[in-house]
Amino acid sequence: RAPLRCCASRPAAAASGVRLAAPQQHKRRQQPQPRQARGDVRARFFKFGKNGMDSESAGVVGSQGRDEYCDDDVEAYFNYMGCLAEEGTYDRMYALSEGRHPIDTILLLAAPENDTPKIGELLKAGADPTVKDLNGKTALELATKAETVELIKTYMATAK
Repeated sequence: RAPLRCCASRPAAAASGVRLAAPQQHKRRQQPQPRQARGDVRARFFKFGKNGMDSESAGVVGSQGRDEYCDDDVEAYFNYMGCLAEEGTYDRMYALSEGRHPIDTILLLAAPENDTPKIGELLKAGADPTVKDLNGKTALELATKAETVELIKTYMATAK
């Protein structure tokens, strides 16, 4: 058997006697047969919004409780927000996590980013809005966007 053309173009492979596998013949995909009309199939799988429940009721968002958050969630949020890319180290995350519950650490990371949806989810799950960061500031003091500040204030007023 003669070496394949691609092996011959690589002197090291040809000299060592290495042969690459022959390219596979790709079979032409058959077109799927049309299904019989069964109504809107999406409505059976996506039971959100006008089709049924909202994402929170379905357990997609806001289904975690305070004790279901862990250090992995802190690291995932830290990376998601691009903090590692900006800072180049996990030092602030580790320092902020020291002696704090993971959900409170995430709240302190989300507040200066004004991540209103995440803050709302964390507060509903039981995050403590009075916990302080390394500089002694609470989530309310770290937030700068009016919508985020209002959310935290409203939660603190109703939580009492």
